[in-house]
Parts: sequence; C-alpha cells; structure tokens
Amino acid sequence: MKVANTMFQSLLPLCFILLSLTTKPLLASEPEPVVDKQGNPLQPGVGYYVWPLWGDNGGLTLSQTRNKTCPLDVIRNPDFIGSPLTLFAPNLDYVPTETDLTIGFNVKTTCNQPTTWKLLKEGSGFWFVSTGGEFGALTSKFKIERLSGEHAYEIYSFKFCPSVPGVLCAPVGTFTDADGTRVMAVGDDIETYYVRFQRVDISAQKKEHGFDSA
Repeated sequence: MKVANTMFQSLLPLCFILLSLTTKPLLASEPEPVVDKQGNPLQPGVGYYVWPLWGDNGGLTLSQTRNKTCPLDVIRNPDFIGSPLTLFAPNLDYVPTETDLTIGFNVKTTCNQPTTWKLLKEGSGFWFVSTGGEFGALTSKFKIERLSGEHAYEIYSFKFCPSVPGVLCAPVGTFTDADGTRVMAVGDDIETYYVRFQRVDISAQKKEHGFDSA
C-alpha cells in the first residue's frame, strides 16, 4: 500500500503538466500576407498598382460615371497603368488576405471627398465600388482573397464581405456601362476580377493625399 501511494504521489506532477498542456488555449494563426508580383508582402500605406491577371495595363483608377458627378467611382482603364492604391488593416504591419481592409487611392481629385472605397447601392441587388468612404465604416470594409491553386500564389481578387454576420458577401467584378466604361461593381452576373499587385517606384511616386486613414 505504501508503494502504491508513493507511485501515485510521484505521478501527480506529470498529471498536472499534461492537464495544463491539453487545456491551454490555441493561438489563432496569423492571416496570410498578400504579395506583389515579386513575391514581397504588401505593406500598409505604400502605393501599389492593381493590374489585371494578363498584362500591365488596364489598372484601377477613378472616374466620373453614372450622372457624371461626385463621388468618383473605381474603374478599369485599359489604356492606363492605373493610379496608386493604398491599403490598411487594423493593428497589422502588412496587408493580409481574408481580413477587413480600408482601401483608397493616393491621388488628388476634383471632388472634395476622400478617395476611400465605399460600396454604393445603385439598384436592386447591384452596387458600385465608389469613393467617399470612411476608415472603419461598414460600407468601406473590403477583403482580398487569393485564388486557390498551386500556381496562383500572386493572383488575387477583391470582395465586399465585412466580418459582420448577415451582411452582403460577394466578389468585386467589372460592369460595363452604357458608354463602355468598365466600372468595378458587386451584384448579380458580376464575374470576379482577378488581379496582381505591383509596388509603385517610391522615388517616382508623388506624395499626394486624398485617402484619409485616421
């Protein structure tokens, strides 16, 4: 009996160690970083061109559409390299996938409004990706999603999918309006628009501000 008690007492510390290991909460893994064409993680506040999957033109920029007034909408211009885009994620020093982001253009415009992206309802089941958004606002929460597959490491798409239950979650694609302008939009029959990111040459990038990140 004495031997049995001694063995039991010697096993107690081991039991407590095993119990502490099995009950320790698991730490959530960090989200995967978005990378540019060279495989480098995107950095918040740095300018990036957003190019279509094939080719280095047809980048994203801003233009007056619909009633030709403000706010400006996000469009694809097939004859233009595009405007520098900046991205921010709360409390992260890199731009992650599948995480709420604030996105905007680092350019001056004729509209006295922020160039932060904002989803703007246009009709039943249809929204334009416009500007005039606010940092942290529900309608300004976009995500970046990586295309799945072994050879799709640097290919991404945007989607409006805030991390809020019951809110619209849909890919961002291209809508061609009556005058042929390719407007970025969310809605029925809008196909996902796949892109790559190219960092702007910092030495050549103008320091223009229109994107309020605070």
